[in-house]
Amino acid sequence: GCAGDDGGDTAAPGGGGGVYRLPIADPASGIDPLIESDPYALAITGLVTEPLVSLDADGDLNPRLATEWSASDDGLTWSVALREGARFNDGAPVTSADVVATFEAITADDSLSPGRAAFLGILDSIDAVDDAVVEFTLLRPFSDFPLLLTGTNTGILPAGYEPGSWLENPVGAGQFLLADYTIGKGATYVKNPDYWNAEAIALDGVELKIYGDPQAQLLAFQAGEIDRIALTSDVAATVDVDEYEIISSGYNRFDGLFHAGTTAPSDDVPAREAVAWAIDRPALIDAVYQGSADVANDTMFFPDYRPQPSGLEQREQDLDKVAELLAGRTLTFTITTSYQLFGEVLHQQLNAVPGFDVGLEVLSNEEYYADGEASPWLHAPVTASTWAKRVPSQYVSLMYASGAGWNASHFANAELEQLTTEFDATTDPAERQRLADRIVEIQWTDVPVVIPAFSKSRALQSPRVHGEFAGAIDFYTGYDFSGISVED
Repeated sequence: GCAGDDGGDTAAPGGGGGVYRLPIADPASGIDPLIESDPYALAITGLVTEPLVSLDADGDLNPRLATEWSASDDGLTWSVALREGARFNDGAPVTSADVVATFEAITADDSLSPGRAAFLGILDSIDAVDDAVVEFTLLRPFSDFPLLLTGTNTGILPAGYEPGSWLENPVGAGQFLLADYTIGKGATYVKNPDYWNAEAIALDGVELKIYGDPQAQLLAFQAGEIDRIALTSDVAATVDVDEYEIISSGYNRFDGLFHAGTTAPSDDVPAREAVAWAIDRPALIDAVYQGSADVANDTMFFPDYRPQPSGLEQREQDLDKVAELLAGRTLTFTITTSYQLFGEVLHQQLNAVPGFDVGLEVLSNEEYYADGEASPWLHAPVTASTWAKRVPSQYVSLMYASGAGWNASHFANAELEQLTTEFDATTDPAERQRLADRIVEIQWTDVPVVIPAFSKSRALQSPRVHGEFAGAIDFYTGYDFSGISVED
């Protein structure tokens, strides 16, 4: 595939200026574009750095520092052309040497970057053809490779950047300049006048405000101190939603119930099927996501991904089928999770169905995702975990394949892995459709992971804000503020 540059968006008609104010929590990790994983740390650096490409709410790729990308005939080499005239905020031009250095730092054997996992088993090397063209050489054909360039830690940094030094010298080629960062308080930004698409940035700046808990955020939103807040059940019950704009910015994650197939009753396919048919998915969406999600069918293809698989029966709550699958048995197990609300709703729904005796253990994030061979999220018999949106085949390599580091279900299927390799390698639409249909058939039939819903990013926004965001304010979209303005 390839893409051309359309020259970028233009600023919102009739105006501009103002400061957009966002609530965040205190970052739980150090602030460094290469190695941070906390979403709030990623936001602090992401307003300053710039990716090669970004995604919008429809799942389409948008040129940023890259203007074109194309694959070789054998699918093993991707050439990426860089934007002429793009500069870092210290005045240095963005060149292929900077792109090479950034991705080599992400993917090095000793890298601590969370972004490294996306390229394992896919990316072989990165080379500068000249100052304006970079070549990514792959270990195997991967038709969705440009999507990986929108992932965590992929903002381009200058060659020679020293990890850990970013707050001392907050360098980037992005929309804003960091004016101030105060631990426990927040960060303020001003517009970068030398940004390659500066004419599309109408805002004077952005402010990230740190709040200690959701209630403090809600009070700040009611007082007009911030311009956006996530639309949760507490928010919907407290404010008059009709006074604000409701923003839905595309899909951002799924929450899944993982069955460790080495432990009873999860080692039994009919038992796993019974769980999947026992869940009331629309009711779960109302209770957990306040309606801001789409029903899922226990497969890894988000609704905005192309191609969309076909041919599967949509699972819904069917108590007769559950009784048939259980055949008089009672399934006894405990759901272990750090996502309390999701766990509680699953716990309540399953225990309301005859044949289930389900417990619930809620841990802190630190306990649940702890390092080590006994980490609960990877080794407890039944777990409920959250996964950010990824390319469908990445889920196979990370959580369905034999030996995968994050395979909480301890599931492996050689045919699934082979089909996924073939899917990654082909660009033929009919063949991709055929392979996608077979991939989801295996995921649906063996059901090592129950995926009841695909969550959407949804927020309330102040009426003083004008313009439409390209998508969620996150690393996938490159924190895109083009066309947004705010009334003072």
